[in-house]
Amino acid sequence: MQKIIASILFLLPFLAHAEEKPDLAELKHPVKACLFKVEGNGLEKPSYLFGTIHLSDPRVLKLHPNAEAAFKASDTFYAEIDLDPGAQLQVAPLVMRKDAKKLTAAIGPELTNKLNKVLKDINPALSAAPFDAIKTWAVAASLPLIESQLKGKAALDAALYQRAMKENKKTGALESGDSQVAVFDKFTEQEQQIMLSDTLDMMIAEQDAEIKSLDRMLNVYLTGTTDEIASMMTAEIAKMKSDPELTKRLMKALLDDRNIDMANKADEFMQADPKKSHFFAVGAAHYTGKTAVQDLLKEKGYTITPLFK
Repeated sequence: MQKIIASILFLLPFLAHAEEKPDLAELKHPVKACLFKVEGNGLEKPSYLFGTIHLSDPRVLKLHPNAEAAFKASDTFYAEIDLDPGAQLQVAPLVMRKDAKKLTAAIGPELTNKLNKVLKDINPALSAAPFDAIKTWAVAASLPLIESQLKGKAALDAALYQRAMKENKKTGALESGDSQVAVFDKFTEQEQQIMLSDTLDMMIAEQDAEIKSLDRMLNVYLTGTTDEIASMMTAEIAKMKSDPELTKRLMKALLDDRNIDMANKADEFMQADPKKSHFFAVGAAHYTGKTAVQDLLKEKGYTITPLFK
């Protein structure tokens, strides 16, 4: 479920540096860690905010040394939502359609044809039919990550959760599955179809592109900072053909509103157990913009130190 929600957040062009860029193919882990240390406000141990990317590339799964040290030092691990398989199964029904319509009937032949085109480009065996019971927004959100998910490897968030379990760390989540679903359920079916149409048009437009959006996103994550992720998000959002007001509402719901809730929850967890070191792992986009999680925690009295290098 987390992969579905996160895919929209990371439709994050690769920004050139004045400094020399490393050979991406030779990297063993990200050049910089999307990592912040949280201290003060009564904490007896530092806690950490870590920015993830919802992909399973080996260069992502091997943490930057700073992030690795922070993870090892932590007592508890928190993802965006509960990644326990049982909890995930409970969320699954929430993305099923409630309007008694099949997806293909609801979106009509033109969008269905576009959807089939994109799916078959990913894998000739795919079609729109298996998605018929799924809400329109969920299909739109999941499309960009299907190719990566078909490889069968756990994305970074899930890999960290699995590792935390093996290392007997306490685990938790900053959001509930139903609260993430509610982010999209507030949009009408017509608005969801606009989201789907935009996503399909963007994917079709870049089918022959030398570097696709996910690859650009991965490159920025491997070599950049949160500022560069924010710049890339702005560039990608500018490509959307939706009504500007709809796009504005969508991004507010996806980032601003959720960032506030995440910061409040992180504060709650840290204050409830200040003797422990807490490791919060959420999508890197949540550390960007006017409501960046680290800035909201700073306003609550915490000392925030970037640990990028």
